[in-house]
Amino acid sequence: MSKQVAALVALGVAITACGGDDDSSAENDRSSEEETTDDGLFGDAGDAGDAGDVGGGDAEGDLVGPAPVDAEEPASEPAEEPAQEPASDRPDDAADDAADDAASTESGDARDGDGGLFGEEETDDAEGRFDDNRFADYGYREFIDTEVDPLSTFALDVDTGSYSIARRWLDEGALPPIESVRPEEYINAFDYSYRVPRSGLEVSVDGGPSPFDPDNLLVRVGVQAEVVGDDERGDAALTFVIDTSGSMDRDDRLGLVKDSLSILVDELRDDDTVAIVTYSDTSGIVLEPTPASERRTILGAIDRLGPGGSTDLEAGLREGYELAREAFDPDGINRVILASDGVANAGVTDPGQLAAMIRDDADNGIDLVTVGFGMGNFNDETMEQLANQGDGFYAYVDTDDEAERLFENELTSTLVTVAKDAKIQVEFDPDVVRAYRLIGFENRGVRDSDFRNDDVDAGELGADHQVTAMYEIELQRGIELDDREQLGEVFLRWESPKSREVDEIDEDIDLRDIEPAWSNTPLDFQLATVVATFAEKLRDNPFADDVDLDSLVEEAWRLADDYSEQGSDNRDGDADQVEALAELIDRAAALS
Repeated sequence: MSKQVAALVALGVAITACGGDDDSSAENDRSSEEETTDDGLFGDAGDAGDAGDVGGGDAEGDLVGPAPVDAEEPASEPAEEPAQEPASDRPDDAADDAADDAASTESGDARDGDGGLFGEEETDDAEGRFDDNRFADYGYREFIDTEVDPLSTFALDVDTGSYSIARRWLDEGALPPIESVRPEEYINAFDYSYRVPRSGLEVSVDGGPSPFDPDNLLVRVGVQAEVVGDDERGDAALTFVIDTSGSMDRDDRLGLVKDSLSILVDELRDDDTVAIVTYSDTSGIVLEPTPASERRTILGAIDRLGPGGSTDLEAGLREGYELAREAFDPDGINRVILASDGVANAGVTDPGQLAAMIRDDADNGIDLVTVGFGMGNFNDETMEQLANQGDGFYAYVDTDDEAERLFENELTSTLVTVAKDAKIQVEFDPDVVRAYRLIGFENRGVRDSDFRNDDVDAGELGADHQVTAMYEIELQRGIELDDREQLGEVFLRWESPKSREVDEIDEDIDLRDIEPAWSNTPLDFQLATVVATFAEKLRDNPFADDVDLDSLVEEAWRLADDYSEQGSDNRDGDADQVEALAELIDRAAALS
């Protein structure tokens, strides 16, 4: 069994999320619960009402990991954001050996006999996809003592690439590398039932028991962007920058890129325009800005794309943005879409320098969407940093179904940017909340003092985008859930692209927003909790050590059944997507 897998299932190690005076009693309560219940993550959820009486636990800082981000670190300078400090709680060799360990799992056994005459060659090629991938390990957040720092501030992030990457690895029969797991991107991959504002953004708050510690709670902060109909948006000027280097010479890379672009062309309006730039050894314009009504011309240009040569990503971005500036529509939507495996081996190759290169264009209204393809010699770090600095989002396409979901549904519906430099700040009341930890967003931290500094770059949201943040909180001793107290307050701040005015809204977090019984929490809250827990287990976060994967599997399948019963025509998520989640968690448990 690999080191990563061994670390993932070391459930007997008694690592408590917060430590403190009640460690032994918490362990006893948990052991008792496991002996007497078998109902998924929470067993008898009705007992969760005792979560309000919580004991000690000293905060030990914001982040742990090889590249932690200080709570006061701005998100606008990604090259400086992760302070270079050694990991203190990671298994010493887990991050370094993740890809090698994943390749040594029993993934090949599941496909024995399925490859025809050349089955062995197919298996070798699949295992090669685990090699030479680049991910940035941002560590994980520790609990923060509320009396020391009651403020939690970060930039909103709508990326989903990390979840699709995990699905790709699990489909290949291996656990994803620890450093590839960003929990917020797992959570963002699903839809939730939030209030939809008429304009701008809206924030919703609820909560329930924590799966990580029976004495703690989870608080969910959901942000929903306004919905803009396709007939209400301006014309779109889309410039595709496509990697056609030799590394893209696979069906799951350039072949899938071509299929994806063909899907998108069918979704565009006649007055939208499409331009195509390719790059390998050098860059070149394949298609000048062309109206989407000339579908045959655009599809012909896509069909002629072919791979070969090295990878000068810098040249591709420079020519792509130059073409986008020429096609710029001040009253429309201007977007560059990069389709690549993220590799850069000619020209500028540093992710931070490449990201800084596009910052001025983002400020001038040309947003960047990065879409990753392929695995094996894949650079996730570059794709994520470019999207962050390009005021767009990062997605990963691993299958035809994902290409259809992204290019037919999500990309076209979110073309209109409705919020720029969106930041969130949660202020917890130290009289009620003893400590808290934010799950994910490790590389999106903003200085608390910069929340109302509108010169600080933050996150961008398109129409109908959602962002979900999950906090695990530890209440002060003696606080009960039926008390009429406030846990804190959520502040949301962003700039309207239309008016250029800055908007700010706030929402109280009341104890009455928290449901003590798991079975009584909203179905979409249960989904967000299961997804967050799955991510924490995959990245081997010690705070999830006491979560049993088999219990998580049981909970996921119950959710899939519940979603199937209520149907898919709702904003609470897609039944097929939830069933696919259950299958992934099941697969991860089997690999352990």
